[in-house]
Amino acid sequence: MNGSDPRHDDATLVTIAAATVADAAVAALRAAADERDLAQDVRGIDSLPEREIQPVLATGFEVAGLHPLREVRFPQRAGEPVRSVGTRCDFVLRTIDAPLDLGDDVDAEDDEPDEGPGLFAELDPEPDAPPDAMDPESAFWLEVKTGAACRDLGDAGDLSTLPKRTTVDLARLAHAGGIRHAAVLVVAFGPDEKTLAHDAHALDRHAAEQGLPTLGAIVRTFPLTDRHGNAAGLVALIPVGRA
Repeated sequence: MNGSDPRHDDATLVTIAAATVADAAVAALRAAADERDLAQDVRGIDSLPEREIQPVLATGFEVAGLHPLREVRFPQRAGEPVRSVGTRCDFVLRTIDAPLDLGDDVDAEDDEPDEGPGLFAELDPEPDAPPDAMDPESAFWLEVKTGAACRDLGDAGDLSTLPKRTTVDLARLAHAGGIRHAAVLVVAFGPDEKTLAHDAHALDRHAAEQGLPTLGAIVRTFPLTDRHGNAAGLVALIPVGRA
């Protein structure tokens, strides 16, 4: 069962289509669920904590050509210490595999010192020029929140707290400086697809009623093998504009 809100058709919303992000997430989660079914695992993906859902999503984003970066500091805080608490975004998705221009070298892929030319340097081919750094406003900044109606040891998070946790992230994204395209990706598991889709749109309306500039939830649902009382999965992408 699929549903969407026409508000997300704003042409200025994203450089990466929001629906592309949602579809990549669904494909990754369904593939992970099928793999567990085939292996007859006791625990399904609905019992995974958020930190274990994120690598599944990262694989899906890679397959979709979205070049994900994980745990990236927000641009306006790029000069803070590397391990600052509460300053990182779960994912940054990019149209090309280029570093982000955050005003420092934190996201550089090669931190090894230059060893200088070798003995046969004149025989080495000219190295390719490194790609230009990407403006953070051209990337897609994504926070992830998870929850399950029926939980195995409470790992997946509580659905009852999902609205609050989601609106906190939406507010942070809406007020973050230096980014233009942002969303919260809600991954949830529950008894059936219809209920989950309804709750996702209700969550989007709740955020809007809180004064947040949400741009309409993109909702995808899928069936799930019922191991713990969850027979359906949900991916709801809630884009947010500038506050």
